[in-house]
Amino acid sequence: MANVEQSVALVDIVKAIGPYIVAVAGMAFGYVQSKKVTEIAKKKDVEIANIQQRSIFNMEQLKNRNAALLKLQEIYSPMFARVESIFHTYTGVVAVKKSPTEIRSELEKFVADNVISFPVDSRKAVLAEAIVICQLLQDHKAYENAVRLDNKINEALSLMDFTGNSSGPEHTEVVRKITREYNLLYVSLFYRVGESIKAANKSSNADAASCTGS
Repeated sequence: MANVEQSVALVDIVKAIGPYIVAVAGMAFGYVQSKKVTEIAKKKDVEIANIQQRSIFNMEQLKNRNAALLKLQEIYSPMFARVESIFHTYTGVVAVKKSPTEIRSELEKFVADNVISFPVDSRKAVLAEAIVICQLLQDHKAYENAVRLDNKINEALSLMDFTGNSSGPEHTEVVRKITREYNLLYVSLFYRVGESIKAANKSSNADAASCTGS
């Protein structure tokens, strides 16, 4: 009889504290879940902050690259236009076979002064500035293109014959061939830098998309 009474009492106790146990268990479960959510949110916030920092850095890099491209155009455009003008005039003079005296006279009249006023030092100054820009961009290929372009222009200028002994289609074709080569190098230099900027822009846009979750 005593055992039965004890069992009944135990059941009554369980019934009485049951809701409290459920409530405590629910609170404990909610606390654990809340803590997990907080930790996940904290990690997400750190991740977003890192992405934002990378995005800001990439934007700065992009601005620097755009500025570098504009600077390259600024220093190269006048020089390249002058080189093209010199060779255009030169090939026009030597395209047709004439006497050395006549060719020499025309070269002295139309070409010589432009070449004299375009010394090696001025071209080397352009190259030196271009090399600094390429180093800032950390683009070794662009650096190589700048050096090759300078060498090719020097090679082309060395073909110019002011004695008047070189003229006609054969000489003109040799000169035009090398001018095509330095034209390609000129285009390659700016194409290379342009592609670097596109790559930086793509990376920046990807980071920006990550920040917004898109």
